[in-house]
Amino acid sequence: MGLPAPAQQTENEFWPEADVFVKLNENLRLFFLASGTRIEEQGNNDGSLGVYIDFFTSPLFKKRIELVAKRADVARNKFLQIRVGYAYSQSSKNSAQSFTEHTPTIEVTPRFYFPKHILITSRSRGDLRFRNGVFTPRFRQRLRLERTFELKRTALIPYAQAEAFYDWRYDVFNRFRYTAGMEWELNKRFVLETYCVRQRDNRSSTRFVNAFDLTAQFYIR
Repeated sequence: MGLPAPAQQTENEFWPEADVFVKLNENLRLFFLASGTRIEEQGNNDGSLGVYIDFFTSPLFKKRIELVAKRADVARNKFLQIRVGYAYSQSSKNSAQSFTEHTPTIEVTPRFYFPKHILITSRSRGDLRFRNGVFTPRFRQRLRLERTFELKRTALIPYAQAEAFYDWRYDVFNRFRYTAGMEWELNKRFVLETYCVRQRDNRSSTRFVNAFDLTAQFYIR
């Protein structure tokens, strides 16, 4: 009798993404997202489209945000951000685990400035996923540490973050994602972001994912 093939332990992926932010006023903006996943070993392509609205509150300590007050992303100037929206995702048809996913999302993100202009962001996110028609909600908690460095007319923003995923199908935190990256602000309208990800999933046939991301951020108004 033949034995089943062992599960693949590690995948190498490429995550291209384009983000568009449209400022409506000082405390309100629209956010449009288009992203994909390229799996190196399989050649499959997955994609997502999303539309969101961001609500902001004013910063608690204005003197601590002087360094980022002129930067493209106004979110760094705010104490609290609330994001609601919807994303549609679909996998490649030739994928062994093809899916279609509809995901209403809500996020709550407070930001805290510390000495030396260190910014710590804590994001709590709920994904009300409908995957192939089955309701599979998920909770995500992410902690991010970053610092903005001014370079004349531009800025560099290195960061590190860790995120844990709680999946109600298993009633456990099953996925953990560790990221290190850099945002390259070329001007107030365009930011290029690159980062590397190491992901561990205790309930997936693919235990580990190594990913490289390239994101283009566009800021309007």
